[in-house]
Order: sequence, then structure tokens, then C-alpha cells
Amino acid sequence: MQLVSFSISGFRSLAEVTAIPVRSPTVLTGRNDSGKSSVLDALGFLLTSREMADSDFPNEVSGDDSSPHPEIIVTGQFALSTADQEATDLAAVARIRRVATRGERSALYQVERDVPVDESLRNLRRKLIGELRDIADAHGISITGPRTSKESFLVPLEQFIAGQPTCLGWEGAGEDVTSRLPVYLHRAGIEGADVNDTVLGALRSAFREILTRPEFRASVVKLQAETESALQAAALGLCTAIEAGVDGISGVEVIPQVSFRDPVSSAQLFASHDGQRIPFEQSGTGRRKQVIQAVWEWERQEVTRSGDPGRSVVIAYDEPDTSLDYVRQREFMDRAQGQCTPGGNVAMVIATHSVQIIDRVPLEDVVHLERTSQETRIRRLPRDGTDDDLDTFASNLAEQLGLSTSSILFERCFLLVEGSSEKRAFPRMFHLATGVRLREAGIIIWESGNNTNALKLTRYLTGMGKPVYVIVDKDSLRDQPKLFSERELNNHGVPTNRIDYLGDPNELEELFSDEQWTELANLHWPQRDGNPWLPEQFAALRCAGKFSKKVSDLVSGGMGGSTAKPDLMARHAELATSREDIPEKLAEAFDRLLAAARQP
Repeated sequence: MQLVSFSISGFRSLAEVTAIPVRSPTVLTGRNDSGKSSVLDALGFLLTSREMADSDFPNEVSGDDSSPHPEIIVTGQFALSTADQEATDLAAVARIRRVATRGERSALYQVERDVPVDESLRNLRRKLIGELRDIADAHGISITGPRTSKESFLVPLEQFIAGQPTCLGWEGAGEDVTSRLPVYLHRAGIEGADVNDTVLGALRSAFREILTRPEFRASVVKLQAETESALQAAALGLCTAIEAGVDGISGVEVIPQVSFRDPVSSAQLFASHDGQRIPFEQSGTGRRKQVIQAVWEWERQEVTRSGDPGRSVVIAYDEPDTSLDYVRQREFMDRAQGQCTPGGNVAMVIATHSVQIIDRVPLEDVVHLERTSQETRIRRLPRDGTDDDLDTFASNLAEQLGLSTSSILFERCFLLVEGSSEKRAFPRMFHLATGVRLREAGIIIWESGNNTNALKLTRYLTGMGKPVYVIVDKDSLRDQPKLFSERELNNHGVPTNRIDYLGDPNELEELFSDEQWTELANLHWPQRDGNPWLPEQFAALRCAGKFSKKVSDLVSGGMGGSTAKPDLMARHAELATSREDIPEKLAEAFDRLLAAARQP
């Protein structure tokens, strides 16, 4: 049984967080206190015996009244193998949830399946014998066995239910379902972790896995059943005492449940050094970190290579990069991705701030958490409904265009330009014009490469609430209307006030004066005959046709070499020393770009 995704309702700041994918790995990002650790705790609640505390239930505020949220629900969507389906009588894809109710001691597992429309007929095997008697009497169902036996009621009631109308709903999940849930391994940051607690957690995971092995499972189930029966018999006196001590009641039952899943109570690690037996808690910080990493790896190997080969594992890392340098962060990610081999049974969720980790996974595997007011919401790449694989497509396109995963998530603004000319020249020109560097302003520049698919990435960015600003040649309106027309850009989330078409009349290169071109040409492309370039030579090029190509052809011919178009703007950027050297219209566009990046 493999966990595909999970949703959280009513847990701490996670009022309603849906469809968090569980990949190989999934990376959770977000600011401090955005809810990353809460997501991992909720995942642990779904997959382990962890119980909720009162502090895990948030308060819902409505008007002037404040009332506690009554339930915490964590729901998982699971993919089931053929063996899982046969053992649980569930479909290939199933939803299983765990529900904690405020004031109740234990949370309940439930599975979504076809259930009787009549809610009183659900979860019969979880009901007390008195409730079964009432249900049988209400429906006029006769029994043949003793009225003191639950089976006397369960058999005819289940036969009755088989003919009743059903609907899709939730009912209690038995051990046939819960015993096949993925193993959950939680790893907190290494910094400050306790060696003995880490060893204890690893041994408990190994113990739970041992109990699932065929050679132990049958004996354990038998022993648990015998123990429960003996305990129930021992409790008969308790039931009699309750009946005698409480007025107006009878038929008191105690139905104990026994589990041998977590009896490993403590563990302590020792090692020998110079002939002395020393607790590892007395070791230095560096050695303790090494021990913890070694324990984690052993635990993962032990759980994945032993026991039921069809049972999957979910590993959760909470800020694993804390106290690790960049090299160690990369090494950690190499190991983590190695554990999640394609087609294997290990999935992983990593909560982190580390750019080294974030940039190692594609965009579709990143979940960004944002806390607004008192609630946390998740942000993933939106789909526009035109392609089942748009997430992957956008991720690949972003990589091709040189946009890292972390920049997509965390930078404030994106500047779309036409090609490499602007991408090379604009960073220095922007700095000279505004006094601020692009990176300092949180602005990422990327070029379309004349690829209309870049509009899809633009829609992804604007759909994530990221402002996109466009600065292109005026003639792009004529030459590339499917990419740079105002209508197309508007349709992909770019408002008109964030689009600048510049040229005099066609191209950005035309914004530089004849004197600037003359100075630049004499410095970088001197004529081989020794004559200087003159302003009138460039003025003569300002007529119909592509000005930048004419300049490139002119200086290439004069110097007896070749000059590419991207070099023209780049050389102007190198020559400029102040805002006065930047064409006024371009400098004003940079001012508007900076203002867009600074908007909250």
C-alpha cells in the first residue's frame, strides 16, 4: 500500500490543506512558522499510533463567538497492490483517514467504501452487543444463537445489510487495513538530536517491522487475541462492580484491545574507548551527528529489506540541513534521492529552507506553504486544464530557460525579454539606472528564445502570484504577435502596465544616440583602414529595415571581422558608467520594473 497524497483538516494552523503529494521526494518549503513541521506531524498521525493533544485543535472564530474545532482529520489516498486489494477488499485506489475528536482519548481509522445508507447499520463489528440487540430488534431480525454472543447478532445483521441500499461513505477500518499502511520514519534535524532517543526510535521501527514477518505474525495475532479474551474475562468483576455502583444501568461490558506494537521502552548506546565502556551521550557533537546519520540509514535499510516486500516506507525529514554546510547538504540530497529509487517502495517528504535541496527537485515535486492570518495554505504550480503533464512541462521549460526551482518559489518578480541581447545587457544597465541590482530587488531575468511555449511558464508564474514584467522591442508586436501581443500577454496574466514596447521606432538598439554608437564602434570595432567611425554613418542606418542588423553588418565590414547582434547591447552596457548613459525610455522602464518588484 503506497501513499500517493494526503490532506489535512483542522490541525493547528492547517485548517484545510489538500492534496499534498508524496513523491521521491516531495519538498516542503516556506518561511519559519508556515506549518512545515505541522504537515509532517499530521502525516505521522495518519501513519502511526500518534495521538493528538488538546493544543493540536485550533479555535474557529466566527463573529464575536469562539468555538473549538471539533475534529482533526488526515486523509490519505493510497495505491494498493493486488495483494493489498485481496487482503482488504478495497479497490486499486483507496482513501483511508484518521479522525481525532476533541475530548476523545483515541483516534479512529476509517476507510471510504460502499456502506449502508442507514448509518446505524455501519461498523457493526465495532458496536457493543447491546447496540446490536437494539438494531436487530428495530429491523425485526431474529437470531438463532444465544443473545449473549455478538456473533448471534452479527451474522443475521450482515446478511440483512447485503440487501440494503448503499452509498459511498466512511466506516471503521480494521487491522486488515491499518496493518498494511506504510511504515513511517520521522527524522528531526540532526542539531540537538538525542542519540539514545534516535536509537530507541530505530529499534521500535524494527520491532514493528518484525511483527509483520510471516513467521511472527500468526503467533502475535493469536497471542493478542488470547490476551484480550483473558483480560475481558478478568474484567467481568469490574463490570459487576460498575453495575452495582451505578443506579439504573445493566449489561455493562468492557472490551479491551491489546497491541504488542510498541513495547520497546528504552535503549542506551555505549561504545568502548581505551578499554572503557562509555555512553555515546558523552561524545562530542560531531560524533553524535555521525551516529545519528548512521542509525537513520540502518533503520531505513532494515525496514525496506526485511518483512513484507510489498509494504512501502515513507521517510519524513524535518529541516535536515540544519547545521550542515553546502557540501554536506548536497551529500544529504544525494543519499536521499538514492533511497527513493524509481519503482521502489520508499517515498520521502523533506521540510527545508535549503536552496541546495530545493534546486535538486523539479517544480512539480515542491509544495510551498504560506501562512496568512492564522491559517496555512499550500501553493503548487497551477494547471490550466489543457495538458495532463503541464506541471512536468513547466518544470522542464523552466530548467531550459535557466530558472532554478528556488528562484521560481522565492524571487519577487520575473522580467521576460526577447533574447540573449537583453539578458546580457540589462543587469548592468538596470543597476546603473536604479542603483539596485536585479538580484537585490528579487528580480529574475529570462529570455523567451522566441518560443511561444514560454507563455505557459508565464501563466504558471502569474498563477502563483508572481509578477511578470515584459520589456521587448516595439517590432515584436509585428513580428511575434502570438508571443508578445498585448492581448496574448494579458491572457497569460501580464497586465498592460507591466509591458513595455521600446524602440525608435522599432528596436531597443535605436534608443542609443549616434554619438554613443560612434564612441562604442571606435573603441571595440575600429576600422582596419585606420579611419574613425563618424556619427553620420550610424545616422544613415536609421531608415526602413532592421537597425541592429545594419549596425552589425557595418562594423563587421569595417573591421574585417564579424560581430553578433547580442554583442551590440552587451558592449553598450560595458561602456555605460551612470544613469545618463542609459537611454531615458529604458531607464524609465527599469524604474517601473523595480516598483513592480517592490509591491507587497
